[in-house]
Amino acid sequence: MTAEAKAAVVTGGCRGLGRELSLGFAAAGHRVVALYREDAGAAARLEADLADRGLAGRAFRCDVTREDADWKAWAGEVAGARQLVLVHNACPPFEPTPFHLLDWSSFEAQWQGAVKGAFLCTRELLRPLARAERGTVVNVLTAALSETPPKGFSAYVTAKGALQSLTRALAGELGPRGVRVFSVSPGFMAGGLTERWDPRWQQAMREGAGAEADPAELAARIVALVEDDAVPGAGEDHAL
Repeated sequence: MTAEAKAAVVTGGCRGLGRELSLGFAAAGHRVVALYREDAGAAARLEADLADRGLAGRAFRCDVTREDADWKAWAGEVAGARQLVLVHNACPPFEPTPFHLLDWSSFEAQWQGAVKGAFLCTRELLRPLARAERGTVVNVLTAALSETPPKGFSAYVTAKGALQSLTRALAGELGPRGVRVFSVSPGFMAGGLTERWDPRWQQAMREGAGAEADPAELAARIVALVEDDAVPGAGEDHAL
């Protein structure tokens, strides 16, 4: 990688919004590292699409909730980037469930994906982010945080609320080192995480998170925020 390069690391980067983010950052001139946990087929399709479009990027299997993950496998892809972006988009699959039917493991799984994943990825990229001329961390939240969440989503929104707090804390610590940190809150997106949900749960999320959003359009808006010098990256949240 040349010293002039731009690079973007997208967790959960092979399906849904993550896939569109990977394609969007690649189209904007970033060398993309798309991290995934299980879906090798989606990873292969993303790499094929990147190659067909003449864009730079690869998919790497990496469970971002595990400290013993193979972080070094893709570190060289972003080493020395003058502009480096980390987008923490990964979210563990879940089925919306009323609170009285949940056990703690449901909360813990969402916490691991949202908060521990963001913690480990940011820690892994801390030095290259700080060394870059422009380092940016973007954490993906949910529009459901802005209103009273719909029934069945307590584990999910609790984890996303904690991730919002981590975003603000990181901005306070990393801002003086020249790293921008902010979050984005998209509305309901069909497919990927939500495609196996009962239609009643999908409708509840639409009502709780706003009108259904198009992943490609959301990804384009997130890329634009990252590329905009006027965005402060001081821990603020951007509703999408």
